[in-house]
Amino acid sequence: MATFISILILLLIFVILISTFFIVAVSDAKVKKNKEQFIFENLPDNIVLKSVIRYNIGRPQGKFLMMKSFQGSGVLYVNDNKVIFQDILNKEDHTFDLKTCKISWVENKINGITNAFKIADHEIIIFFYIDQGGFIFNTIEENISTSELFNRLKALKKQLKKAE
Repeated sequence: MATFISILILLLIFVILISTFFIVAVSDAKVKKNKEQFIFENLPDNIVLKSVIRYNIGRPQGKFLMMKSFQGSGVLYVNDNKVIFQDILNKEDHTFDLKTCKISWVENKINGITNAFKIADHEIIIFFYIDQGGFIFNTIEENISTSELFNRLKALKKQLKKAE
């Protein structure tokens, strides 16, 4: 009988730990979604292209062992020939000049999670991708795929160069 009660107590502790983890994950996802929605709703009216993205700064895709495939999330949009990245925590915000920045595709074969593209200027390199996973707490529905966003950014850059 004592063994049975010990097993039940261990099972109860395990269920409580798993439940706590799930509650924290759902809460974090809801906060993230609310911040993304707030940024989306407060963008200027003349936005050419906008998308919710995940990002990494530096060269994390080139490392063999990674703790996670993304550093954070935010909104990427194009306004007045500028590619503007706004982190949901407002820690890594950056504006790229569409005329001078370099946009290139990065195939991520190391961790197999996703492909990404990078935008680089004289200050920083940021890797971007769009999370298309099927989560219960989905982000903004109007998102396009990573490759579509990359192709549209390249097309805008090409269009800008032709106009000069």
